[in-house]
This record gives sequence, structure tokens and C-alpha cells, in this order.
Amino acid sequence: MVGPGLLLTTAAVIVMLVAKSPAQAVVLSACTIALAQITLSSYSRTFSHRNLALWFEGLSIFGIAVVALCLALTGTAGLLPLAIVSALVAVVFVIGALALFARLRQTELTTRLRSAARIGLPLLAFTLSSIWASVCGRVYIGAFLGTEDLSVYSVDFRVASALLIVHSVIATGLFARLYSMPSRQYDRLLSYYLAAIALVAVAMIGVFPLVVGTFRFRSIGTDNINAAIQLFPIVMLQVYAWGAWASLEMRLARTRRSSPAARKTITLMLAIAAILAGLGTQGLLTLTLCTFLVALQMLGGVAVQLWTLWRRGAKMPFSAIVFAFGAVVIALSSQIAAK
Repeated sequence: MVGPGLLLTTAAVIVMLVAKSPAQAVVLSACTIALAQITLSSYSRTFSHRNLALWFEGLSIFGIAVVALCLALTGTAGLLPLAIVSALVAVVFVIGALALFARLRQTELTTRLRSAARIGLPLLAFTLSSIWASVCGRVYIGAFLGTEDLSVYSVDFRVASALLIVHSVIATGLFARLYSMPSRQYDRLLSYYLAAIALVAVAMIGVFPLVVGTFRFRSIGTDNINAAIQLFPIVMLQVYAWGAWASLEMRLARTRRSSPAARKTITLMLAIAAILAGLGTQGLLTLTLCTFLVALQMLGGVAVQLWTLWRRGAKMPFSAIVFAFGAVVIALSSQIAAK
């Protein structure tokens, strides 16, 4: 937090004063606040401070929203005042982090930092691949397809992401217990969870035509409702795999196998990116094909995690079987929806 936060805050001040770019200053300050959010959230989850974790989860959103609201109420709305106040908030967080760092500093600091880097860098690599897996669909569609296709995918993805609400609640409230749980017990619980969200996913596929027909989404319009309905099961498959991915990620951290999983996952992502880029530049890419390849990438990432854990000795046979069965059921639901 201290190093990156200090660099981001310094950059925010420079672009605001020298480059005269308040918009970039707001973004950089928001990144500093987000770093504080991640740090505090990780601490709260690790030590099972459930109520604090819920507040820290949305700290960056709450912080920027409160700053903007206060500026609007005082009649000083605008990018420049927002940039100034955001930078001041970021400075407060950095100073607080520096104070804690100085207070908790120990003689073996160098050794502790090396140990943290050895454990943390593979986690960072895999976390970045996880973030890319969740957002790359919009990037690919925005790069190679039109705005209407992007709108259809975005609406479907937002609705389908409701499937992960339960995961967010469980992971926040029971993180420490789940992290320390034996693999055999975790496998059973995860298999129950995957079976449950697979059933919910099928139900969501069934009711989505009613939802999209009742609640008019202005971003897609009436002309694209059928396209949204046909695409939704594939997006649902992607989000289902995302739920499994996120649930297995803490197991990788526990077994310290994030590094080999990250290498295999990044290789898979590069292969999918090459295929998408090739199809996109040749004009052969469609919205359905792009979404299918993104979902396939997410499914492959889950397979990589299960295989990596298996080789480590943290075998999860029940979760693997249930996940595969759930993916097949959702895929069959997509075929039924297409008809």
C-alpha cells in the first residue's frame, strides 16, 4: 500500500498541477483509495472482521461518491475540485499507511519483505489473470465488434452476475474459515455450492426472456432483445465458471500453487486472444462466437486450477464432477433457448 499509494498520489498531484488534467488526477487518486480498500478488506477477511469487511469492500466507491456529493452540496462541483479533494483523501490514506509501517517495522523487515514478495507475486499474477478473464469480453467485443453488440453483452453480463451475490456474501463472512478448511471438507462444500448455482443459472436462463421483455433496457433497444435472449445462456455459462474460478482461487493461495496455475492460465489466455484477434481482423468474428470463446477461456481456467490442485495433492473430485455436470446442463439450456 505504501509504495504504490505514494507513487499514485504523487502522479495525481503532478498531472493536476503540471499537466492540468484533473480527470487523470481523479482516476489516480481513486486508484490509491482502491489500494486502501483492498488492503483493509484483505485484513478484515483474514481475521474474520465480517462487519468491517462489508464496509471496506465498497470503500473506493463510497469514498469517491461521498466526496462528489459533498462538493455538489457546497456548490463546488466540477472535475478540478473533485481532483483536489480526491488527492487530499489519497494523501490521508498514504500518511496513515506510512505511520502504521513505521510503527510496526521490525529488524527483520528485509526478510519479511522478501518472503511477502515470494508468496505475493504469484498471487498477484494469478489475480491479474482473474481480472482479465472477467473483463476481457467487453474489451474484445469493443475492439472487434460494434457498439450494439457491446451493449447486448454488457446487459447480459450485468444480469448474469447476480449469480455471484451468494459467493460474495459467503467469501466475505467466512473467508478465514474457508481458507483454513481441509481440502476434503472444502471439496464437499464447494460441490454443493456449484450444484446450487448451476440450478439457479438454469432458472435465470428460463426467466430472462420475461425479464428483458418486461423491463425495457434502453441500452439494447427492442431490436436487440432477441439477440440478448439468445446470448444470455452463453454469458451465464461464463459467469457460472467465474463463480467456480473465484471459489478455487483461495485454495490455490492456501497451497501456494498460484505460480504454476498463473503460467498455464496466461498461456491459455494468449491462445484465446490470438484466435479472437485473428478472427476479428479477418471480419469473421461474431458476438456469439466471441462470447463462446471467452466462456471457454473461463472454463479452461477452472480446469487449470483443478488440475494444479490435484497435482499438489489437494484433490477435489466431487467439485470437478459437479462443475462439469453443471456446465453441461447450462450448455444444454443454451441449446434449448436457441430453439
